[in-house]
Amino acid sequence: MTFRSITIRKTPHCKYLRLADCALLLFLGWISSCSFLPALQVNQGSAQSVSKKVSFAILEDYDKGDDLNEVAKDFQLMRELEIDVLRCSFGWDDYEPVRGQYDFVWLKEFVKLAAQHGIKLRPYIGYTPRWAGTAGSADGADWNNPPADYQAWHGFVYNLVYALREFPNVLSYEIYNEENSPQWWDGSIEEYKETLRQGALAIRAANPKAQVILGGFVFPDVDWLRSIVKDGYARYYDITPFHGYPETWSESDVVVENYLDRHYRESFVRDNKTLGEAEPIWINEMGFSATPDKTEREQANWWARAVSTFLADPHIEHIGVYEIKDLPLGRDAIGDQKNHYLGITRADRGKKLAFYTVDMLTDLLDVGTITTAPGEVTVTVSAGEAKELYQYLFKRPDGSQVLFIYDKSASPTVSATLRTRGANALKYELNGSSVKHSGFDGHTLTQIRLTPGNVAIFRIDP
Repeated sequence: MTFRSITIRKTPHCKYLRLADCALLLFLGWISSCSFLPALQVNQGSAQSVSKKVSFAILEDYDKGDDLNEVAKDFQLMRELEIDVLRCSFGWDDYEPVRGQYDFVWLKEFVKLAAQHGIKLRPYIGYTPRWAGTAGSADGADWNNPPADYQAWHGFVYNLVYALREFPNVLSYEIYNEENSPQWWDGSIEEYKETLRQGALAIRAANPKAQVILGGFVFPDVDWLRSIVKDGYARYYDITPFHGYPETWSESDVVVENYLDRHYRESFVRDNKTLGEAEPIWINEMGFSATPDKTEREQANWWARAVSTFLADPHIEHIGVYEIKDLPLGRDAIGDQKNHYLGITRADRGKKLAFYTVDMLTDLLDVGTITTAPGEVTVTVSAGEAKELYQYLFKRPDGSQVLFIYDKSASPTVSATLRTRGANALKYELNGSSVKHSGFDGHTLTQIRLTPGNVAIFRIDP
């Protein structure tokens, strides 16, 4: 049971770590087919301006029976971040270990504790018990097998959701996780479609108010999404999610700035809209591993780059922060050491720089609705040379504007001229502190001195 727990904590990642793993080959095949554009002098993402709802969640997994006093310490960290949504796993193998014998006692206490801390839950359901899965899988594991009996799967989901219907802080249920990777779904896409259908029917029968979420893909997988939506299965879910770990588990030429490539834009988004039911698109799990050869500053800058880049896309409405804390170094994990360093706090909950960066990013952008405004800022180089210059501008309902500017490989000094006038500008550091930017005349921020890979962040107030 302990080893299975470790697997739950690290479900998204091992597919990139084993060369023999089918999921790695699948991902590399997707990457090799992509034609990434080189950076322009000033990159600002999509030229399209859109207003959209934006939300954030944080991720951590817990096994049945975990010490709720320790769980409460994580919930307190969430309250400090002011992120009030948790994505976690509800394992079928935990809560129906023997067919027909449901054990939701600890789970109800967990959900009640979350409610006491003002935390809402978006769990994914998965991890097939040995008695319930298909037999004869090639990898020798049971937990990633499809249900052998869809009636048993429907029964478990119905009883789980019905047992928790009294808790309004359980907002949704996600059907398995990273099913487009054989590492985590040792079955066919057809088996997943029926699992999705039966799970959705059970959820909607037990609690019609709860959302159903498609299992988050490892990446924006065009083939899997197209197969699901063209066969009419989009009616069984409300959200289309995928995950993002560029620069931790990706080829060296796959980075934050080109992760949402033309295949995502021209196929994934289109199919979701035209063949599906235009469900909101979420990146409900993403992160960066601050291994010993990386610095905390690199991790913090990754979060600033990733959140601004992904939210600048017209379609991304949600960011899932993986994860609250590191895995203890003495604990076994599938894959390499990167699995131990994904937290925004250390294993003892000591805060990394990224904790303060994520806190600052959510303070600036988790405001209900934001408007991307790529055409409303002009960046010019006043000294030095720009090589990979990026800028993203967002407008908030309160009239404030949030500007991100960085050059990945050079140190130019730049100015940024805004279309919408502001009264004053604050410059933020990665630790969340801010100072008034003196070089601002109401329209133009001057003397913005950039250094390679470090993100300059400003809030311009009306």
